[in-house]
Amino acid sequence: MPDIEWNKSWIGNLKEFSRGQLSGDNYGDQWGNPHENKLLIELVEKHIVPFLNSDTCVLEIGCGGGRWTQFFLDCKEVYCVDLNHEMLDYTKERFPGASNLNFIKTNGSDIAGVRNESVDFLFTFGTFVHLDFAIIQSYMENIKPLMKDGGFFSIQFSNKSKPMAKTNPDFSENSPEKMSKLLSGLGFVPQNIDDELLPHSTVISGQYRK
Repeated sequence: MPDIEWNKSWIGNLKEFSRGQLSGDNYGDQWGNPHENKLLIELVEKHIVPFLNSDTCVLEIGCGGGRWTQFFLDCKEVYCVDLNHEMLDYTKERFPGASNLNFIKTNGSDIAGVRNESVDFLFTFGTFVHLDFAIIQSYMENIKPLMKDGGFFSIQFSNKSKPMAKTNPDFSENSPEKMSKLLSGLGFVPQNIDDELLPHSTVISGQYRK
């Protein structure tokens, strides 16, 4: 199963992109451009846009190359968290004029430098699908004190009941039932369990309540 050391290997994938070996205008587009891919366009419309405004403070877990960070540029403050500093460097270079972006390197599930009770919207896509459940649990426990009461979240994770996830060894063992139980126990109340949109994963959106 994908652990922390395994996830450090994404550096090699970024190097392949930099050498022109992967498609897309920006790193991450090789998995689908969210301005062009029908499913990802729908994801943005359902699980990102409704939770944003100019006063929103966003916490993004696993910013990668900024594929989703681009949708937060008009928000008040954005914390971009990633395991690999190379990803943070790439995202900094991609959005050089974005003074509202803060970059945080995690060692696994720690999040330093974010004020308690400051986050209006938690978002992660393409990260939890590759993390063992125990790491996801640790992340959520560390995120809990950072959330504002009434803040929102959209979390994508692996659903091993789906064939595309079941046959992919890089996808962690997870399910909507496990995630719903974990989230609810920490005060993250699921309001939309979207199990139809993506062929390998599920997105849960909802609201945090203290």
